[in-house]
Amino acid sequence: MRKIVFILTILIFQQSLYSQKEIVGKVEFYKSIENEWNVLESFPDETIENLTNRNHKIKILQKDSITELKTDLNGFFKISTVFNDSIFIRVNDHSPVLNENFEFDYNEIRDTLKLRISDKKLSVYRDSIGNPEFHNKYSEQQAELDFKNGKRELLGLAVCWPTEKSMEIHRQIEVEYAIKYNYIEPTREKIRIMYRYNQVMKKLIGINKNVW
Repeated sequence: MRKIVFILTILIFQQSLYSQKEIVGKVEFYKSIENEWNVLESFPDETIENLTNRNHKIKILQKDSITELKTDLNGFFKISTVFNDSIFIRVNDHSPVLNENFEFDYNEIRDTLKLRISDKKLSVYRDSIGNPEFHNKYSEQQAELDFKNGKRELLGLAVCWPTEKSMEIHRQIEVEYAIKYNYIEPTREKIRIMYRYNQVMKKLIGINKNVW
C-alpha cells in the first residue's frame, strides 16, 4: 500500500512539472518622440538604455495567484505557472512615471514577453517641473478642453527670421482648417510642450500634415 501511495505521489509530482509553463519577460523602454530635431526628442538613447537596464518591480496576477518579483539588471524576469488563465502584469506599480500594465492571453504566449513602456510620462513630468506654468496652460488635457470650448489654435515658434516657406505653410493651414497660430518665444521645455499640445489639436481638427 505504501508503495502504491509513493508511486502515485511521484506521478502527481511529475504531472505537475509537465503542466507548468515557464514564462520569460523583458521590460523595455522606448522613446515617445523620435525626431531628427534633437530638441523634440523625448530622451537620448543613453537615458532609454539606463531606464531599461535596471531592476524593475513586477507584480503578476493570474486567477487567484499574485506573484511579486524583480527583474535582473537587464530587465529580464522568469516565472513558472500551472494556470492557463490570462496573465496581468503590473510593472513598477510604485512609480507614477515608470509604471505600465499589461495583459496577455495565456494560450498566445509563445516567446519572450516584451513589456514595452513609453518614456512619455517621464518626459511630460520633466517638462512640467521645468516650466510648470507653461505646462498647465498648454498641456495635452488643456488642448482637448480648448478644442471642446471652440478654440482652434496651433502653437507656432516665434523665431527672429522665419523662412518664407514656413510662413506660407502656416498661412495655408490657417485658411484650409480655419485655425489661428499663436506664436510663442521658445525654450527647450516649451518646444516639447508645444509639440504635444499641437499633436492633440491636430488630431482633433483633422490635420494630417506637419504644422511647423
